[in-house]
Amino acid sequence: MPRRSGDAQGAQARGAAGVARALAAQVKPTFMLPAVATSVFGALLAPDADPVTAALHAAGVGAALYVAHVVDEYVDTHRRGEEPPTLPRRVLASTAAAGTVLVVAAAAALWVRADPVATASLAALWALAVLHAPVLDRNTVAVTVDYPVGIAAALVGGFAAQTGAVSAAVLAVAAVFAVLLSGEKVAIDRLDAAFDRTVDKRTVPVVVGDRRAAQVAAGVLALSGGLVAGFAAVGVLPRVAAGAAVFPLAAAAVTVVASSRRAVQAAMALTYPFAAALFVVVCTATQCHVAPLVEAVLAGVGDAAVLAGAG
Repeated sequence: MPRRSGDAQGAQARGAAGVARALAAQVKPTFMLPAVATSVFGALLAPDADPVTAALHAAGVGAALYVAHVVDEYVDTHRRGEEPPTLPRRVLASTAAAGTVLVVAAAAALWVRADPVATASLAALWALAVLHAPVLDRNTVAVTVDYPVGIAAALVGGFAAQTGAVSAAVLAVAAVFAVLLSGEKVAIDRLDAAFDRTVDKRTVPVVVGDRRAAQVAAGVLALSGGLVAGFAAVGVLPRVAAGAAVFPLAAAAVTVVASSRRAVQAAMALTYPFAAALFVVVCTATQCHVAPLVEAVLAGVGDAAVLAGAG
């Protein structure tokens, strides 16, 4: 596709209002909210949580994801010509720089206020953000795991910002989520395979075909369930955590037999109860600061079940 001139590239974003709308469009909740929520997830697993520190890390995560979207827009429109530009080069470049400043500011504040691991997690997220479109999305493995690895980094960093350390249980949960989301990424890429072929994006479905990609997705999802059971068996996670493995195993089963769209819907729907189950298990084991509330809710559910059975 031919590149457009500088004037044509900015035609759709002339004026302050047009620029503002185009930049606001780079705020993509589907990708940003899970990452920010994962940072908060990690913070809530800590025995004590400082809201300011949690907000700093979450803000840094959000800023890094925004940089990723802006850089992706720049590369796809101005360097590769895959899509019509909505913003001029200079606006995208300056916006990415401004987002980087926000990430650096959050990282510096965490260095002073919290722990180097929290700072390192933001540095890792920023590196993934600026490398995704130019480099990582052209490699089959990298384009599959970069976002899941970022989610894992957000969880570890959110916890480390509160505690100054990283527990084995939190690392285990982060690893499980990285594997789980990698399986979901393969499933999602099945939906975009036709377009990805046209822009030379070598995702798993493009490389091995739809049927084998479904098998790969199911295998990786099942692996995440196996990891949960394994971590529970060796004591890294509480034994009861093994029960949570049913969710990714169910997602794997659906992926094998359902259509690509149904498989994605099922996997995403099962992720939420899976995350909730792991949170409850790890939280009660580590006596995180919301553990009394969690235990009260569980006690209430148990009492309700007893009463229902007696009735």
